[in-house]
Amino acid sequence: MKVLPLVLLLVLIGCATSKPVIEPRRPVAENVALRQANGETGGLNVSIRIFKAGNSPQSSIYVAASQVREVERRYFPYVLKRTLDRSGFWGAVRVLPRADPSAEINVAATIIESSGPELSLQILVTTATGQVWLDRIYHDVTDHIDYATDPDYVSDAFQDIYSRIANDMSERLLVQSEAQRREVIDAALIRYGQALSPDAFSRYIEATHDGYVLAALPALDDPLLLNLLRIRKSEYLFSDSVDAHYEKLYRTVGPTYAWWRYYSYELIVGNERLGGMDAARGATKGSWYAMERIYKTFKEAKMNQDALRELSESFERETTATTAEISGRVVELSGSLDQQYDTWRIILQEMYEETTYLETP
Repeated sequence: MKVLPLVLLLVLIGCATSKPVIEPRRPVAENVALRQANGETGGLNVSIRIFKAGNSPQSSIYVAASQVREVERRYFPYVLKRTLDRSGFWGAVRVLPRADPSAEINVAATIIESSGPELSLQILVTTATGQVWLDRIYHDVTDHIDYATDPDYVSDAFQDIYSRIANDMSERLLVQSEAQRREVIDAALIRYGQALSPDAFSRYIEATHDGYVLAALPALDDPLLLNLLRIRKSEYLFSDSVDAHYEKLYRTVGPTYAWWRYYSYELIVGNERLGGMDAARGATKGSWYAMERIYKTFKEAKMNQDALRELSESFERETTATTAEISGRVVELSGSLDQQYDTWRIILQEMYEETTYLETP
């Protein structure tokens, strides 16, 4: 009888010392009228960029499978978005393929380790003023209780890690004064204008070694500002459409990914026990039955892994075109979400320059 192949266990240590939080003090440029025109609400807007994949161990053929990691890069941000939405501390929370120049708060992350038993994420949260709110590693482990029932992607096995991130972000928000929050809102608007038209808006903001300082703010009736506010409304609508695509991905791959994670846990824990001894019973756990069970688990996990790859590739192929309206002009964008987003940024810049030229006397 052939010896059934086994999968080697690769254990990565995800714990690390948190980096210090930089909290520079800056003067606040005051312009109440601008904030009223800006539609200021109670919560700051948050944009979550799809996560980066950390360095995958070359010796692992299962835990760090690249196709699964590609799914996780787009799946995890939406789990965090749902958690932030439920917290009630924020305005609009969106998942986007790139860093968002219009966001008051930007969240970036790197997946350090991800498997059924553990998850480690490097989280970076920055404000539009360049202030670093969070820069630390979050690590969580699961046990048999988390997988005691059939997996349900709505109840994430690592929800604790997302809740801790949300709580830490909320704590940083609550210690900000009203003036600091207003500065972030104003800086987001000016930096957004700077991204569209550097010549027109660079004079209002200065880059320093640790962030950005508002030097001044445009007048409320400045045509450049009025045009910028119109353009940004279109930006928000487009970003909502892109975010809806990531919601679709979350609901499409969620059930399959939950089962993959479940089998990942069973496989890794089974491998840990396979060669050991049960001291209490004196039974060898490396028995043929145990090996057969682990191999069966591996096959089930591999099937889910292949299904995830197919779902992800199908999602990329079938991503529907996004229709957006800007200054009365309807634009249809096709291709992947990354391609649509890049094309949209180019169109916005061209439209801003065109409308500004037509309206400026």
